[in-house]
Amino acid sequence: MELPRIGEPMHIKNRIKQMSEVVCSSNDADCHKVVVWSNNELAKYLWDAWSSELKEYGYSWQKFLKVLKLMTGDIVLWAVKDSIAWSELLNRITSILKVYSEG
Repeated sequence: MELPRIGEPMHIKNRIKQMSEVVCSSNDADCHKVVVWSNNELAKYLWDAWSSELKEYGYSWQKFLKVLKLMTGDIVLWAVKDSIAWSELLNRITSILKVYSEG
């Protein structure tokens, strides 16, 4: 499965980070997980970029969300904690999508 590399959506990252600063305490992992999924912004961004390729591997929007949900902790590390780079997050997401693909 080859997915195009896409630019880092800083507007989404900044919105998630700002929301977590307002709503969550600094080490509230449960709160960070909720904030990451508010409005599905990152999921929509990724789906818009990759949907044609993912559909070839049996992905629907619903299946994509289920698999992406497994990466919540990594998304927190990228958006809230600045612990991993965008390129690393994409590598991890791509790897899990391959595992669950039908192609």
